[in-house]
Amino acid sequence: MKLLQSLEAKIAKLVKLANDLKSENERLQKDLSGREDEIKKLKKQVEMLESSMLSENNRMQEQLTKEKELTKTVVDDLIKNIDAIIESENQQ
Repeated sequence: MKLLQSLEAKIAKLVKLANDLKSENERLQKDLSGREDEIKKLKKQVEMLESSMLSENNRMQEQLTKEKELTKTVVDDLIKNIDAIIESENQQ
């Protein structure tokens, strides 16, 4: 009889442990689900930032190209003016 009571107590402990583990598992799954949603939101934010940065980079590249062309034109004009001044001084 004592052996049976001991066995019943152990079974009761195992049932309680199984229920506790089941509850903990459910809690962890909910927590994981919340984390997955958070990760999805963060991934979207990263994608938006990357897109924005690429857009800004392209805009800056275009601006730098324009400034480079303008600088080249100004330098070319400056060289032509210097050549013209030197040529006019040589003719005098």
